Amino acid sequence: MKEVIFDSSFLMAVGERPTSWEDDVSRIFGGFRPIILATVKDELGRLASRVGRKAAAAKVALELSRGFRVVEAGTGSPDDEIVSTALRLGAAVATVDKDLSLTLSKLHVPVVTLRTGRVEPR
Repeated sequence: MKEVIFDSSFLMAVGERPTSWEDDVSRIFGGFRPIILATVKDELGRLASRVGRKAAAAKVALELSRGFRVVEAGTGSPDDEIVSTALRLGAAVATVDKDLSLTLSKLHVPVVTLRTGRVEPR
C-alpha cells in the first residue's frame, strides 16, 4: 500500500469539482494511505477562514482530509516540505501544481494529478 501526500491544490480542486479521486488513486497504487502535512493543513485552515469561492474549496478540502495521517514537517514552504517528506518516506504526491509536479518528477517521486475530472499519473 502506497503512502500518498496530498497538497492543498489537489484537495481544493477535488473540493471544487467532486471526482472519484479515492477510487482512482487506489487503482493507480493498488491501495493507498493518505497523508497531509501539518503545514498544508494549516494553510488550508487560513484559506478556509476567509470568504469566497477559494475559502469554500478550502473548507471542503479540510473535510476531505479528515482521517488522513498528519505528518509534522520542517519550517520551509509547504512545497519544499512536501518534496522533502516524499523523499524521506518514499511516498507519492497528489498535486495539480505544475511546478511542484515537475520538481517531484525530476526527483523520481511518483506524482498523480487531475486531468479531465480523473486522477492520472503524471
